[in-house]
Amino acid sequence: MTRYILLKNARIINVAEKSLCDSDILIRQKDAQSDSEIVAVGSGISLPDTSDSMIKTLDLHGQFVCPSFTDMRCDICEPGNRNREDFESLGAAAALGGFGAVCSIPIDGIDASDQTVLDYIFENEHRTGGIKILPCVNLVSSDGEINDIESLAKGGVVAFYDDGRAPLSVLKKAMEVCAKNGLLVIVHCQENALVGKGVMNEGNTSKMLGLNGISASCEEIAVAKNLLLAAETNCRLHVSHVSTARSVEMIRKAKADGVRVSCDTSVQYFALTDSDIPFYSANAKVMPPLRTEKDRVAITEAIEDGTIDCICSDHSPKTVREKPNDLEKALPGMIGLQTAFTVSLDRLVMGGHIDIFRLVELFTSSCASIIGFGYDIKIGQKAYLNVFSLEADTFFQSENSRSKSKNSPFLETGFRGCLTHTVTDGVLNTNPDISVF
Repeated sequence: MTRYILLKNARIINVAEKSLCDSDILIRQKDAQSDSEIVAVGSGISLPDTSDSMIKTLDLHGQFVCPSFTDMRCDICEPGNRNREDFESLGAAAALGGFGAVCSIPIDGIDASDQTVLDYIFENEHRTGGIKILPCVNLVSSDGEINDIESLAKGGVVAFYDDGRAPLSVLKKAMEVCAKNGLLVIVHCQENALVGKGVMNEGNTSKMLGLNGISASCEEIAVAKNLLLAAETNCRLHVSHVSTARSVEMIRKAKADGVRVSCDTSVQYFALTDSDIPFYSANAKVMPPLRTEKDRVAITEAIEDGTIDCICSDHSPKTVREKPNDLEKALPGMIGLQTAFTVSLDRLVMGGHIDIFRLVELFTSSCASIIGFGYDIKIGQKAYLNVFSLEADTFFQSENSRSKSKNSPFLETGFRGCLTHTVTDGVLNTNPDISVF
């Protein structure tokens, strides 16, 4: 028997035209013989013969529908850190958060070749329940040499990554190789020599708490360095999780000057500041650290004017032991797959900064244009799409977090607007955190 899902009375978002289309959507679910498929889009859809099929109908009553999201930054943890997250829990969290694909950053602490890790990912990707993994590997190997970039790209790597460890001379040569082959370089901008024993942003709050600070220049020097090298080599550069006002200003100018640069941020940098640290403690310890209110406003404005291209989950699971209630001992990072869109909907759309077209663009088409992978709501495509409402609200509960780790400052928090349903490779998921305040 063939199973179908009929979504009635949807309002499909067209980002390119900034328009809405009232429509029904018929989806054939995945089975042993075939992939999921969007069978029909429009009004007056002819339904299959019910003698050999089963149709589940869901009336959306005018809720918005958009393609599934592509995440530009996610720590998948496997192989090596399955106590934090495994492919099953990653897939469950991503599906509820609306992500159909995640760009994985290199996994720390793995004593294996990049090709071995890639093979492991591709062999185990089916365990995510339909979530596509887009792997990145380091530009430079652990011994300080340029990786076999061309070979790895042919093997399925979508981008090459540097977190500030690569020596400048090697970084420049690696960027030249990537530029020659049209490959993307993703950078976590951090001057490691300036981090020292820093725990949080250097400022009034760190002084009040008596904690070592990490200056904004720790990020900004690295941003400037990478922008200069990208301009010189003509390399495609993507700056990950931007957090400071000066960083976005430098990127804004570089874009105007023709540098091939894009960037993303994550929700903590426009939803929280370093003054929130005393309330959330270790769960608000991230890297780069939460910044000042001035930085938060600048990040929001950069989202509004297009300087920031997309919003990533920055999903970084940590266990309870790795997040003790001691900022100096706790590891940085927070989970974000289930909350990235929800927090953005609340703070950016319901907060009056952007409209729903810009919000969807930040999670879909902008990411696809950078990483080269995305989803669309078209007949014949696999069924990956999201449903959201401005009328319902969300209350993100710890018991409904699908990640193995629970390191989020947004647990037990309410948000305006709601991602009500997601469809991941034809599988319908209902948000358990829908709430009416």
